Amino acid sequence: MVDKMLNFFKPLKVIVCLLLLPVLMVNASIIQVQPSNQKVVKIAVTDIPNYFSPYASQGLSAQFSHLFFDPLVRWGQEKNIEYRLLAKVKKLKNNKTRFYLKKNIFFHSGNLLTSKDVIWSYNEALKNKYLHRKFQHIIKIKPINNYQFDIQTELTQAQLLDYLTHFFILDSAYYKKNKIEHDVAQSALSPPITTLPLSGTGPYRVASFYAGVNLQVRANHSYWLNQPMYNSLNFVKIKSIDSRLYALLADDIDISESIASKNTNSVELLENKIIHQTATYNALFLVINEKSNDLFKRKTARNAIHLAINQPGMLKHILNGSGSIDSSLKIIPSKVIEPTYNAKRAKYLLKKMDAPEQLSLLVMADASNHSTEVILALENMFKRVGIRLAITEVKTVERWNALQFDYDLTLSTWQSALMNSDNIYQDIFANSLLSNYLDSLFKEQGKALTMQDKIDLFKEYQISDRIVPLFSENQIWATDTQFDLNHLFSVNAIPYWHLLSPTTH
Repeated sequence: MVDKMLNFFKPLKVIVCLLLLPVLMVNASIIQVQPSNQKVVKIAVTDIPNYFSPYASQGLSAQFSHLFFDPLVRWGQEKNIEYRLLAKVKKLKNNKTRFYLKKNIFFHSGNLLTSKDVIWSYNEALKNKYLHRKFQHIIKIKPINNYQFDIQTELTQAQLLDYLTHFFILDSAYYKKNKIEHDVAQSALSPPITTLPLSGTGPYRVASFYAGVNLQVRANHSYWLNQPMYNSLNFVKIKSIDSRLYALLADDIDISESIASKNTNSVELLENKIIHQTATYNALFLVINEKSNDLFKRKTARNAIHLAINQPGMLKHILNGSGSIDSSLKIIPSKVIEPTYNAKRAKYLLKKMDAPEQLSLLVMADASNHSTEVILALENMFKRVGIRLAITEVKTVERWNALQFDYDLTLSTWQSALMNSDNIYQDIFANSLLSNYLDSLFKEQGKALTMQDKIDLFKEYQISDRIVPLFSENQIWATDTQFDLNHLFSVNAIPYWHLLSPTTH
């Protein structure tokens, strides 16, 4: 009897299997994708934020801001603006531009994004001194309805959109209801924290946070755009540049920020690890200060100092070629011609002009920009032309501003995530360690200067060797070969982690 029943069900079993086969095949394909989605990607970073607002005085860096919040627009991989929370932009009369928000976008809290959130976020951004300088050219921002608002400004549309890439929209109702302050640091007293007081429209939510140690994020499954490929990212703070590399080589992490240029060749030799470089808009500036030493009022003397500096040698031996020498800062059109390194000629000129045997150099300490190696290189190069360097390092802007006019030479860094050339000049003139020096030179003109006047003078200061951009440095990441970083970075070197994808073979 049992045998008869089994024989009866055999054909039925075959039919059921055939009916289920397409479903099983679909499920199998889903199962194949799951390992990538469910993998916790471990990323070594130089620092973990303690403040989780882009408008804190020590706010989120760009890579973390883009995890939790969306800007109105952002820079893409090419030099193009991508609309994020905006649907479109329309130029109006009287220096006004109308902005149209995309509809049906929700914050992590479930609140709907409207123009009220834009206005509130703008007013919060103005409380941050650095952002206040960025947005100082915005005259007025006015809501029209729930999805439209106007901005009045004398900036061009290209300039305005460039600044707005730094403008992240926060959930105003959530922040006001919970009385959240931007400048409240998260403590490590009760680690790990599983919730943080933030609500944005971004692709990730906080899963856990341990101050000064790690930040784990999980995909926002209600995200208004495409879901991230990887559900979980674990950012681990490893301060030492060498320790980050060792952790990568030992497979303790998957991706590492900021690898030393000297190690790029050794990493590239490994079959399962690769290097990814992104060009950043930065410069290491040497100022030859004619205000401190009458000798340097002579262009020939300043040119002799420039001739004594082997810029190609520094690029090769300090950066291992991971950067560029460009007097025009790459992004700034110019016809500045680099003097050819010629120590013999420099020594002859300096001796003929009876140059002093010792010059003073003020340095803003910056370990990330190889200041130690650059100082050593400059010492050796100046010795070859018969000059000793008396070097002073400072670590604060206040100390720098107090001392910079007292030194023959100064060495400082500048970098910016801005892309519009007019904005970049403005950033150098107002927000760099060169600002006070440039301002003093501009005032010597004895008249009010337009921005174009200042730009022309800045180019002239490079041509006349008052200001020498020594080099710019690439940002170097290293990763396991299973990850594709080629589409991760914006043109201004910001990683958009929701775009992280596996390598396709």
